[in-house]
Amino acid sequence: MTAEELIRVVHAEREEATRAFYAMGLALRELSRKERYKDELGFATFEELVDARYLTSRMTAAKLIAVASTFPAPQAQKLGVEKSYALIRYASVKGQPRDAVRLAISNAVIDGEPVLTISVRELVRATQRLRESLDPPEPSENENAARRAARALQAALRRHGQKSAAAHAHRAGGEWVVQVHLSQDDAESLTDGL
Repeated sequence: MTAEELIRVVHAEREEATRAFYAMGLALRELSRKERYKDELGFATFEELVDARYLTSRMTAAKLIAVASTFPAPQAQKLGVEKSYALIRYASVKGQPRDAVRLAISNAVIDGEPVLTISVRELVRATQRLRESLDPPEPSENENAARRAARALQAALRRHGQKSAAAHAHRAGGEWVVQVHLSQDDAESLTDGL
């Protein structure tokens, strides 16, 4: 074979592989229905069927089903299974998995790169950054200490008759502070005893 013939073979095989992954996803989606894996084939779970019949790994089955359930075939085949699945995960963090279709159709820009040209690795990183930006960071030990102090102060004030006492911890000037709010009557009764 000439080099050009080999290139044609690679293109043909690639096209066949992209058609095949989508068809596999549709077939796996159908097999994941209880009436198929349990009633027809006698397996307790879909995962048991996948393992026993050596269909694919559970993770690959989940990816193929997600892609076939979300994208129309031409879009999925254009993006490929890995990018399609990564885009579904990105859209899931942003809102709904089905938004992946809209992102692909509009060739949305994610982290400065259009969907059609962004690499899977860059898309995975963008998803991680997005997830981290939505998850509140773990409170620091100083924040936890300030919140404990606020709760303790509030409880002590209320035990001493200042029923309106509300103490809150917040950052001010780069440090954690505790702020107390009292009704005028409670503030007067507190200061009368000092």
